[in-house]
Amino acid sequence: MKTAIITGAGGFIGGALTQKLLEKGYKVYGVDISETALSRFTNNKNFIPLCVDLNKIALSEIIREKIDIIFHLAWGGIFGGGDYYNTELQINNIFTAVKTIEGAAGICNRFIFFASSYEYMRDTAGKDIPVNIYGSAKKTAAEMCESVAYRHDIKFNKIILTNTFGIGDKSKKAVNTIIRLMINNTPLTLVDGNNKNDWVYIDDTVSGIIAATEKGKEFKDYYIGHRDITTFREKIITMRDALQPEMELTFGGMEEDTFIDYSLIELDTLYNDTGFECQADFRESIIKTAEWLRKEGAL
Repeated sequence: MKTAIITGAGGFIGGALTQKLLEKGYKVYGVDISETALSRFTNNKNFIPLCVDLNKIALSEIIREKIDIIFHLAWGGIFGGGDYYNTELQINNIFTAVKTIEGAAGICNRFIFFASSYEYMRDTAGKDIPVNIYGSAKKTAAEMCESVAYRHDIKFNKIILTNTFGIGDKSKKAVNTIIRLMINNTPLTLVDGNNKNDWVYIDDTVSGIIAATEKGKEFKDYYIGHRDITTFREKIITMRDALQPEMELTFGGMEEDTFIDYSLIELDTLYNDTGFECQADFRESIIKTAEWLRKEGAL
């Protein structure tokens, strides 16, 4: 039986990954600061909840067996808003990531760090400057963790995630916010939307993680997303047609001062090494997500 640690196991992506690994027969140590967030898995005999603060304790102090792989998803703060630019918070997140891999030395065979496409966020004025502190912190943490992994002979991969959405996420991410507004037929204030914007359904994100884990090459970076990325405008039109066909859309009412420059990301590496491609149909995924949000009373 393979053994994994998932930090941030109580979160949206962490929870979906935990469920998938348990289905595949893994023994999973789920780490989170919220005991409640971990409770949904406690009926599975192969799940061991660990409600701990990774800043205060090393994993090797509480786990006495060899771990095949650690997935480090834990990252403090609320998605979006002011936390993206809270330098104190992001520096602490870097510290936690490095402390986690250092604290796993001796028990960990492989370490997966989850970075973000926000690392490649740029100014629309054409300045080639990273403008998102959250993304810069993710990049810094990944590089430091990779150095620690090399020093301790731990296999390492950096996985770059972009905007993941779907069943299980009640957050105020862009996809959910737009779904709510469309379902309620609330007028949308939109940017021109001509920049590329990748949205990935949760099933594809988890499948991509598994592909990178099982078939990927060590010390390589893998982007999990589409190889052919459409524009934000195209996605909004598809969402409107699926959820509120009579709704009029007016693009250009909001200024777009930043965008993710996907040309800076190696989009084909995961496919070339593992054969993985996203399979979820965007329109169907939006409908399923909207139905789930309605059922959960989150609209």
